[in-house]
Amino acid sequence: MMSILDPPIRRVSSTTGHWYYFVVAFFILQSSGAFSVIDRLKYGEWFGKTSDQFMQSLNLLQIVVSIFLFWIGYRRSKSISLGGTLLLAVVTFLIFSTLWSVDPEASLRRSFEYLFFALAVIGIANSLSGNEYMQVMRWTVFLSAIASLVLLVISPANVLMTDGAMRGVFTHKNVLGQFMAAGVLASLHGIGVRGGHRRSCAAMIIVFVGLAFAARSTTALMTIVVFCAAEMSIALSRRNGAGGGLMVSIISMPVLVTFILSPDVFLGFLGKDATLTGRTDLWEFVKICISQRPLLGWGFNAFWLPTNPAAVEISTNLGWAVPEAHNGLLELLLEIGGVGTSLFAIVFIRNIWIAARCLRTPAKVLGASLLLCCGGILLVGVSEEVLVDPSQISVGMFFVLGLTVERILRGEARLKHFRSVTPPLQSVLARGPDL
Repeated sequence: MMSILDPPIRRVSSTTGHWYYFVVAFFILQSSGAFSVIDRLKYGEWFGKTSDQFMQSLNLLQIVVSIFLFWIGYRRSKSISLGGTLLLAVVTFLIFSTLWSVDPEASLRRSFEYLFFALAVIGIANSLSGNEYMQVMRWTVFLSAIASLVLLVISPANVLMTDGAMRGVFTHKNVLGQFMAAGVLASLHGIGVRGGHRRSCAAMIIVFVGLAFAARSTTALMTIVVFCAAEMSIALSRRNGAGGGLMVSIISMPVLVTFILSPDVFLGFLGKDATLTGRTDLWEFVKICISQRPLLGWGFNAFWLPTNPAAVEISTNLGWAVPEAHNGLLELLLEIGGVGTSLFAIVFIRNIWIAARCLRTPAKVLGASLLLCCGGILLVGVSEEVLVDPSQISVGMFFVLGLTVERILRGEARLKHFRSVTPPLQSVLARGPDL
């Protein structure tokens, strides 16, 4: 008998059917800019290219899809959870940042993009189980991988960057790398779930790792290694008890110590220098700008625009056009200050907390996946912006998994309450009516 904490694979109501999965897949791909490859194939690509009618139509369709996903989810749940309320509170702060932004129009536009993104992830979390969502994620990433390989054969110029690194159907190699890392996590989740398709998941992992190597995305490769090592430790612990986890710790400890004492050894192996390709120089300038507006920041997604003299000055001093702070925490502090960063930190820490609690339930595989997702975001945040960019696939996964784990914990609390009430009720029924 299946527990209510581990909902069946088909949880979408019969009024929606399998097509709901395709809607979710479209949202994931469009949010990450995968469909821009169609525009690239049709019209080409050049510096300073603006959005055309095709891309504008896709963006409008994404808004409609986001509202639809939220409506479906709200119709099922009839409420918004605490996690969803916190997410909407974060979005509200992003919208208010237009009041002090250096470019209010850009902040307002980007804030509403984040709003529709938040509505969609809340709707998905209310409609799908965690296992179901990870299954859709796995196949969506696999579809993008196959499409990238097909285009590599028929039109290599559109899937390769100037340095030969592969970007696939996406706009940049790092986006492809992050997509593949998310696919590895979803596949590892599929292997851990009872009754999952382990062989197909293992085959997908091989494809995802191969494309991550082709993308030459150092961050994605490091994230994949962490995911696989953590999953190996969990598997050994389940099979051999504490001894298996201890074995992995003994093996990995020298590697960790070496990385802390001599990080340049690993960075050199991965083709990076100890300054993370000059990012540390950038961070010094960013810290100065953060100190100028420490509480509220410069406005959501407004600092790095060419209309901001401070951003232009940083690019001039470094000798290259800087698009972001290349650090998750610094980007948060720069855009939305200490207040906005604190709101994101509350959501992040809360997800870690509920994931740890979920490890003590029958849905512990989902809790472990959420913890790994949080770890992956921390790794990406060392050199790239996170959480403020809804186009990153890990951000959507982070919020959806957090909301689904929260729903599982609520179900567990209701189950415990029901069990505490059932014995007295059974004793009353056994005595019969009081005549």
